[in-house]
Amino acid sequence: MKSFVGWSVMLNLCAIMAASSTFAQVQVVARACTKDGNQYNCDKANFEKILPVAKTVSVRTPRLQPSSEQLSKLVRSLGKTIRPGTADLTFTLARPEADGIYYGPSDRELAAIRVHYGANGNDPGTLVWVESYYGQPGTAWPIVVNHLTEQFREQFKR
Repeated sequence: MKSFVGWSVMLNLCAIMAASSTFAQVQVVARACTKDGNQYNCDKANFEKILPVAKTVSVRTPRLQPSSEQLSKLVRSLGKTIRPGTADLTFTLARPEADGIYYGPSDRELAAIRVHYGANGNDPGTLVWVESYYGQPGTAWPIVVNHLTEQFREQFKR
């Protein structure tokens, strides 16, 4: 009888493991963000399905910006492996282009993390999320990047 119970438990465990590995291989359909003027509209629910499925991330940051290492720390804190070149997701840290003279005191977009899914060669893939940080122009870049990465982490922590 003990032998039968042992084998029964073992078979059930194997069946559960096989089902969970099949579930992990489910493909997610990426819905692209749409652009309305200067605003991106992204499907948060869709991105929340894509993020846990992705295993590798490529990180792109502005050149000669040492504080941009914070984006790599963000990716690692999400449990992703950083891979140069092609990866499941591509996180790009971007500074918006200057668009004229600033007549304060309203907030302006200071930086954004753009996330692409399914990059292939030179094609960045489908833009699936844009996380923007708004603040006062003249804020130091390291502070902007820190606030932006913390904002992203708070929104998508597991």
